[in-house]
Amino acid sequence: MKKILFMMMILVSTVFADQTALNSILKNISIPNVDKTIKNANVLKENLNEQNFKKFLSSWKKVEALYFAGEIDNDYLDTPRYIDVFHNLKEDLKEQMQRVIASKDEPNIALFKNSFKTINALEYVLFNDDKITKREKLLSLAILDSIVSHLNDIKGVYTQYLSSKPKSETWENAMIINSLIASTYRLKEWRIGDPSGNSSKYKDNADNKRAEYFLSKSSFLAIKSILDAHEEIMGESKYLNFGKMAVQSGAKAEVAEVENAIHNSLNELKKLKNDDFSNAKDLYEDVKSLHNAYYLSLIEQLAITAKILDADGD
Repeated sequence: MKKILFMMMILVSTVFADQTALNSILKNISIPNVDKTIKNANVLKENLNEQNFKKFLSSWKKVEALYFAGEIDNDYLDTPRYIDVFHNLKEDLKEQMQRVIASKDEPNIALFKNSFKTINALEYVLFNDDKITKREKLLSLAILDSIVSHLNDIKGVYTQYLSSKPKSETWENAMIINSLIASTYRLKEWRIGDPSGNSSKYKDNADNKRAEYFLSKSSFLAIKSILDAHEEIMGESKYLNFGKMAVQSGAKAEVAEVENAIHNSLNELKKLKNDDFSNAKDLYEDVKSLHNAYYLSLIEQLAITAKILDADGD
């Protein structure tokens, strides 16, 4: 498993005296996105169908793409892995979930592993065939209860931070750009490069089965939600977001470069159909430009010093 850690020092501060970019982002983006995901999870519990699953998935990817709770409170560093194990699991989840479905144990016993209570496990339970059995419904409800519990934990971290003495604005801004860089790396390499055969690991070896949500054919939807989350934090808005903060700090051209890369990626994504990654090279290149716009252009203009530690856990 490829893991990249970013250590950086950011020397920029905002011109907004009464609030920081992180405070505004938590209030206007992060908490509303968590609330929407909890709401969509409860809607899915009421009616386990494809449409409701995709709404829930779409809202969750926005929460995941801009996840700050683990940096705010280290106790929640692994919480996303309790909800979504894409690219973070060495076991065959599909094989194990089939055993869970076949088991006669109560759901709270059968779902004894954290990975069994993730959205990936839920996808298998709902989409392994055309019918949702009574057993699969009970398992799905238990999985959703677990996910909602973790989402409430995330909301609690954000709410607590807003009511507590904040950390330095320097730390906050470094944490945000660090998250944006990591998010675009995973989007480029894991979610697009691996299935399309453009990543270094799977060069010229495309396989749609490597896509994040292959069973439900929701991988393009997930990619769109991640790009939408980047648009929320970098694009024009009525509230202070990271893009507005960066413009106020003299990085207008670099923010425009980021926005242009987001728009190009979204436009390229529209051309692709049916979760087929065989022609996704241009999308890969556009998201690569987005990643570079953050990592090479924006942090340089904002006077950020970055150090990348590239550790391969395989």
